[in-house]
Amino acid sequence: MRSRDRVVIGWLDPGTVDGRWTADLIRLVRSRESLLHESTIRIACNGLLSRGRNELVRTFLDRTDAAWLLMLDTDHQLPVAAFDKVIAAAHDTERPVVSGLYFAAYPSDPYPLPVPTIYRLTPEGRGAPINDYPADTVIPIDACGAGFLLVHRSALDAIRSSAAEPDWCWFADGPVGGAWMSEDITFCARLGEHGIPLHAHTGAVLPHHKDYWLDDRHHPGGTHG
Repeated sequence: MRSRDRVVIGWLDPGTVDGRWTADLIRLVRSRESLLHESTIRIACNGLLSRGRNELVRTFLDRTDAAWLLMLDTDHQLPVAAFDKVIAAAHDTERPVVSGLYFAAYPSDPYPLPVPTIYRLTPEGRGAPINDYPADTVIPIDACGAGFLLVHRSALDAIRSSAAEPDWCWFADGPVGGAWMSEDITFCARLGEHGIPLHAHTGAVLPHHKDYWLDDRHHPGGTHG
């Protein structure tokens, strides 16, 4: 495979990353070297997430010749099998943007509620989680998180080509339909405005690290009034 047809892995971090993430990245690079571009992109980011994601995309477009960018958040584990499934699903024109599947932790009691970060957009432009997704299947979606997202260069170029601010045009959080939308949902909305299809592989599952307070409600021997 030519270098420019390969995948650049890019991420943001504040200076430290989870050891499991690092071990998985090393394992992936060793086992899938032929698919990966020689470049990786690391953006130092401690807050201002939309700015960091824009810097990541800009660096990818301006400093590499690669066809694909894999945006990977550092609070995941990365099974090689999940990478393989997303790569197999991707196509430069038919499926230029493919997400894996991971879960957000919505507040609930006593455990956080796992919610898939793949969405249909409501008429107001908000993301409604797809809870009834089919297992281990490539499906069309309207939006997703950007924590494990494979994007073809052409999709990113299409957004930039019509932007008033070409270096900051992909991600921006802000109000939509009376609600505050995260930067990944607005990015997906911009893909939709350019007619760029978005898919998810529901078999490409990544564990997502979230913290919660542990107390006696989590123990099977606990009693509650």
